[in-house]
Amino acid sequence: MILPGRAHGQLRQATQSLHQLLDTRLVPATLVARPAYVRYLLTNLPCGPIESGLAAAGIRRLLPDWGDRERRFVLGADLSALGTEPGPTPACPIAPDVGTLLGWSYVLEGSRLGAALILRSVETSPDAAVRGATRFLAHGAGRNFWGSFKRVLAGIDQDDDAIGRACAAAVQAFERFAATPPAAPIASAP
Repeated sequence: MILPGRAHGQLRQATQSLHQLLDTRLVPATLVARPAYVRYLLTNLPCGPIESGLAAAGIRRLLPDWGDRERRFVLGADLSALGTEPGPTPACPIAPDVGTLLGWSYVLEGSRLGAALILRSVETSPDAAVRGATRFLAHGAGRNFWGSFKRVLAGIDQDDDAIGRACAAAVQAFERFAATPPAAPIASAP
């Protein structure tokens, strides 16, 4: 008998070390300062090409509310509000199979959970501009995006090939974030 949540468990295990690596780079209390918060937002730039790649590969057939889940636009708005216009990000072509789509999505949906925790620290910033540029962190508040994603993910619990592709895709997604240095903005307000 295969237990529900098997795909989720294997994804968590496959990405654990990369997830920990990214977590060690982040100290939420330091994000109250504008330069640190801007760097944090810049490290999230892979969201844009990943979301575009998922949309092009047909993620809406699995997550019909995909348009509500996308955060790249609010990420750009937060950066603009802080006087930062990032440079271009490389495209992220994604294969259209279910496992691959769910693996890439797993990382984005999981990052939303972490963003909610980071929001609490950022809201204490003495900088009003930082406190006002939290659309990315607050995106999806009050929605059960994680729960609905896990229900879709459970659809591959009995498919070893799909789980394998999901794990490989999730590792690729984490590696993309890990490879994104907290770059200096192209243009920045004082």
